[in-house]
Amino acid sequence: MEDLIKHQYSVGVLCRNIGIYMGLSSKEIELLETAAFFHDIGKLFVPKSLLNKKEPLSIEEFELVKMHSLYGAELLKKIGFDSTVVSAVRHHHERYDGRGYPDGLCGEKIPLFSRIIAVADAYDVMTAGRVYKKPLPHDKAIEELIRYSGTQFDPEVVKIF
Repeated sequence: MEDLIKHQYSVGVLCRNIGIYMGLSSKEIELLETAAFFHDIGKLFVPKSLLNKKEPLSIEEFELVKMHSLYGAELLKKIGFDSTVVSAVRHHHERYDGRGYPDGLCGEKIPLFSRIIAVADAYDVMTAGRVYKKPLPHDKAIEELIRYSGTQFDPEVVKIF
């Protein structure tokens, strides 16, 4: 649980910095930071054994893990969070090329906050590592973001990052 909180905080800080550099208003930055902090809240509804599994996930297991963005968005909606935050959480795993989830949105159809969270989230995951993957050094993580710019990630957000 401590790792999840550390990850949420790190992604929030990265998103805040990206938002500032992009010239977002203070209200937009506040919403972006909130969405970033809660982007993985839906993982509370995914079996811990799947989240900590060292071996590759089966197709069925991956489908369950993918549900976290929907679970998180639904929870935040029920609690009464701003719709911008709810949408950002729902779509933070969409890909710029349209091959993401849950709705297969592409390009600018993906909410801006989701596109920002996707870059910050990926960077933090790559540099912090996971039980199934060793952390990458900063320069290698940046290379990966650039490599997937325009396919997985919004090229403009990657450039700003």
